[in-house]
Amino acid sequence: MTSVLHVGSIAGVPQELSRAQRRLGIKSDIISFQPHPFDYEVDFFRPTRLPFPLRYIERMASICKIAGDYDILHFHYFSVLPFAVDLPMWRRLGKRIIFHYHGDDIRNRGEGMLSCKYADAVLVSTPDLLAWSPRAKWIANPIDLRKYPYIGAENDNRKIRIVHAPSVPKVKGTEFVLEAVEGLKGEGYEIELDLIKNMPHQDAVEHYKQADIVVDQLLVGWYGVFAIECMALGKPVCVYIREELKKYLPATGPLMATSPRNLKEDLRRLIENEALRNSMGKTARAFVEGSHDADKIAEHLIKEIY
Repeated sequence: MTSVLHVGSIAGVPQELSRAQRRLGIKSDIISFQPHPFDYEVDFFRPTRLPFPLRYIERMASICKIAGDYDILHFHYFSVLPFAVDLPMWRRLGKRIIFHYHGDDIRNRGEGMLSCKYADAVLVSTPDLLAWSPRAKWIANPIDLRKYPYIGAENDNRKIRIVHAPSVPKVKGTEFVLEAVEGLKGEGYEIELDLIKNMPHQDAVEHYKQADIVVDQLLVGWYGVFAIECMALGKPVCVYIREELKKYLPATGPLMATSPRNLKEDLRRLIENEALRNSMGKTARAFVEGSHDADKIAEHLIKEIY
């Protein structure tokens, strides 16, 4: 039977894949060497205590104790050692190597030399990253839909709650969100801006459930896991989508494609039109069910990638 060890913890993606693989009867676990601000659950948490560069020896010692129990090593973001110099060893030990890029680990730099040579498969989490690896395959970020019941965007209160999760404010374009909201408040709109920062993921999701409108990133050009979770809940999501990437989305428009320049007007449209908010939320939920279901993605990985 195939067995998988996910190495790393990024945006909850290893967690969703691992749990879905278990539901399909696959032995699948996660090892992480550093805490995540959202407290994502891992099976083997092995924090390093030694200073650089000795911490890498510590990490290798930790993973070597359990790696023999797995056929596949699925690396997220980085491998264990700098510049992926551990990959030749894993190949000699007969491991199948999957390298899964998630953002600035490949954006504007391309694949590392050793991952190019030794990875059996290269995956990217968003389609904009395909430009940095000619052989990569795009695997949409997964979520367990059972954890995100459809709630919708009906509002019984006059005040509109806008939720934004600026994990990295400069990357997310948070300054433009603040500017747009303050401008609308100045026009008399009753708005509560809920900025989600530095809290456990489970607590953050409770905030998402209370949203009337969600704003994801405004600069990168594609939507993230935060947007997927909110769409699953039936929330209308505003996000910047680069023009050349719109072909990867259905024409029905599960998201409101916006920009720093247009955000204020797009928020105004959603604030004034509850029917539009509800319609977008229903479309978004259907889109996530078809494109981001963790069980379907895990099955695809097992049958087509591993």
